[in-house]
Amino acid sequence: MDNRTLSAITLGSFLIALAIGIIVYVATSYGILIILWIALLIFGIALLALSFMYPTESGKFGPSESSFRMVWGILLAVVGFVGLLYTMTDVNVWILLAIILIAVAVTGIIVAVKNGKKEGR
Repeated sequence: MDNRTLSAITLGSFLIALAIGIIVYVATSYGILIILWIALLIFGIALLALSFMYPTESGKFGPSESSFRMVWGILLAVVGFVGLLYTMTDVNVWILLAIILIAVAVTGIIVAVKNGKKEGR
């Protein structure tokens, strides 16, 4: 698939995530930030799913496009999830911070394993 098609799919998934966030905001009594958290969660999951359609070869510097999209998808989804937890529950902020740190660590491990397999280590 070419980059223009993938960009159009990515934009469409963001618009759908934003629309679902607006629907949840209108249908519930939560504050306006619920739009942000829902949109981040859904768009992060969509970006993670779309990451497998991007090229896996990397240039001389930096990660491949697939790894880049995968990492951002995971992080956006985790931030959206933690934001939802913060808005909808009384979970301690330190626990939410710990969830984000664990997600960052696990994401780093996943990328390291993924890149290690590619280079034959």
